[in-house]
Amino acid sequence: MTDTANPPAMREPLRVILVEDSADDVALLLRALRIAGYVPEHALVQTPDELDRVLRTARWDIVLSDYALPALTGLMALRQVFAFDPDIPFIIVSGNIGEDVAVAAMKAGAHDYLLKDNLTRLGGAIQRELREAGMRRARRRNELELLAAKQRLQALSNRMLEMQETERRHIARELHDEIGQSLTAIKLSLDTLARRLGDDPARHLAGEIAAAAGHVLDQVRQLSLDLRPPQLDDLGLRAALHWLVKRHTCEDGPIIELDAPEEVPCCAPQAETACFRIVQETLTNALRHADAAKVRIALKTDPGHCYLEVSDDGRGFDVEAARARALQGASLGLLSMHERATLAGGDLSIASVAGDGTCVHARFPLTAVAREP
Repeated sequence: MTDTANPPAMREPLRVILVEDSADDVALLLRALRIAGYVPEHALVQTPDELDRVLRTARWDIVLSDYALPALTGLMALRQVFAFDPDIPFIIVSGNIGEDVAVAAMKAGAHDYLLKDNLTRLGGAIQRELREAGMRRARRRNELELLAAKQRLQALSNRMLEMQETERRHIARELHDEIGQSLTAIKLSLDTLARRLGDDPARHLAGEIAAAAGHVLDQVRQLSLDLRPPQLDDLGLRAALHWLVKRHTCEDGPIIELDAPEEVPCCAPQAETACFRIVQETLTNALRHADAAKVRIALKTDPGHCYLEVSDDGRGFDVEAARARALQGASLGLLSMHERATLAGGDLSIASVAGDGTCVHARFPLTAVAREP
């Protein structure tokens, strides 16, 4: 193993742990470090306890370790150092090490190995490993920052979905309770007025207005149900799915089947909402685009999970192409389903073949909390 890196031109401080039991070899290593342009500040350890204590006392730049000590081998020290900080460079410096042992040490994670009777490239090896350690730490920081950003984004997405469902629930109740009741009162008053007008010419106009109010009332009720069916909050997922199937079943449409057990164990509210919205989105897509003759919705459970499957025998589609279009903002349906499943602690997959239908699978964790009566 060769290294062409030049040692530092200026004298640089170096905090180094020496795993060594020979005073002469310690002096040899310190002299080599000074020749390479470093000003070493070192700690000498010979046992696992000493190494553990030293690692915790300060921030170290590098570890130089003999391969065989009575109480601490090089591989033992390597594992101990990496368990504490995987980014600390670890170089084995031994007076008698075979090639097979050196290869085993490198495979175990050592960054380099040198022979004590040839320390000419010690400075270059240290310089290289310090540079690569800095790169590893920077990469690790970037990964942690990316993970933190992803977690913040997921929390934000979760909060947005919660707010969306809360707003849907609020608007649905306002439409049903306030606007719906007001429209009902208007229609009843117009019907009463029409009856009292007898043969008055205005009776026909009152009847038309009452009919229009009834039509608007029906639209308001349907809009309220689309926003947030009360079955989902009051009766649970199975009842909400039954309502959804009934809502979309018509004489000239495809057959829609629901296979769900009578007693469905309770998921977390977020998971039940996600499950319902996934069925709603999938069913809407199947009815609008799949040209299917049959759609099947199946809900199954085991002791730990709830499984959802929505399948149709329609024309199918290219899942990857649809996902690419969704990433470009053309359609948010697929992304929304995946996002809902993930944020609810579940997962979702879609399988589709052109001419052979589509199948959406989702899995959600169950909770032990029973639904309140």
